Amino acid sequence: MKGRAVTFEYEEGTGHTMSYMIEVQNLSKTFVTKDAAVEALKGINLQIETGDIYGIIGMSGAGKSTLVRCLNYLEEPSSGKVLIEGQELGALSGRELRKMRSSIGMIFQSFNLLMQRTVIDNICFPLQIQGVGKKEAREKARRLLATVGLSEKEKSYPAQLSGGQKQRVAIARALACDPKILLCDEATSALDPQTTASILELLRKINREMGITIVIITHQMSVVQEICSHVAIVENGELVENGSVEEIFTRPRSRAARQLIIEGKEPGEWSGASRQQPELHETKRIRIVFTSNSSFEPVIANMILQFGVPVNILKADTKDVGGTARGEMILGLPEERETQENIIGYLRERGLAVEEVTADVEQ
Repeated sequence: MKGRAVTFEYEEGTGHTMSYMIEVQNLSKTFVTKDAAVEALKGINLQIETGDIYGIIGMSGAGKSTLVRCLNYLEEPSSGKVLIEGQELGALSGRELRKMRSSIGMIFQSFNLLMQRTVIDNICFPLQIQGVGKKEAREKARRLLATVGLSEKEKSYPAQLSGGQKQRVAIARALACDPKILLCDEATSALDPQTTASILELLRKINREMGITIVIITHQMSVVQEICSHVAIVENGELVENGSVEEIFTRPRSRAARQLIIEGKEPGEWSGASRQQPELHETKRIRIVFTSNSSFEPVIANMILQFGVPVNILKADTKDVGGTARGEMILGLPEERETQENIIGYLRERGLAVEEVTADVEQ
């Protein structure tokens, strides 16, 4: 699109500038009915860099789907601003906004395919709306079908496809107009784990080869850890935490993030209907995260030999965070305070992230 204003901000300590593809400033959205006013979003601020894969996670009703619809102004905010490459969407005319939306593709949990059209005709549909000729549209659709691995399905109808194949067609259709941004609203929620993994790998490939900025709305922390570089956690319409996935996995600060990561809860369980957790009686509990550098040393065994005291391993797990294995443990420490401090110091000296686990995580 010609005449775009692109914003850049200086990134401290790097000596270079950094561009935002999407910037949200103090965004709020209130739905007014005859009975009440519902605040779906409250003062959201976030920045998504060009070429990033950004996750937005929250339970049902948290406001995440409203937020993603505000990013392309399918839902107009009650207050605040949305900027795409420095252009404020609220300041655009209707025609300019429609043109901007053509650079923002969107895929959904329910696929939203036209059931009476073949696969190739579904992909051609947005091109025909833009006035692209039939021959040119079909040539492009065939290239996109090759990209998503469905060249042999061009004459099939959606009813003849599996869920994963339907989502691949939906992705190809979203790419038809050469978007700069791809919004994925619960795009893998209806799929089984193996199909989900293949769709995430396809999205990673699209991001890497086409340079498209991807925003993933999900309630699955496993999806965020698998593919996203950064994540925002939304709870009750508020942004409670955001940052790099690795940083939040290693040192979660908000209650929602700690429940997601330390207890392994999905957002639907945040309200209190949690899965059964072991009852912990230790006076001091700590969570440690192993990095790639610390995973080769038998740290816990050496620590027990060093201090001559037992520790309880209350939880141990390994998770894939951005393609890197990250191990975590929750340990119950002996009661003596000096020993606790010595153990924590020992672990930190060996490059492990250590934080105390308090009772509020289980509430």
